[in-house]
Amino acid sequence: MAKAAKTSVTESKRRDGRKAMLVYMRPELIEAVKDAAEAGDEKAWQFVERAVTKALRSKKA
Repeated sequence: MAKAAKTSVTESKRRDGRKAMLVYMRPELIEAVKDAAEAGDEKAWQFVERAVTKALRSKKA
């Protein structure tokens, strides 16, 4: 299980329950995510959330 990050930043409460997460990626991956999201007419966070969900589902199978 992942360790919880220690932070003094107060988390904002979103109605949809999502929380922020900082992830470091190579610049070319970030650009590819942005391009793919735009091509699919969605936001980058939506693209990433969908991709992570799909990857985690395939791990369980």
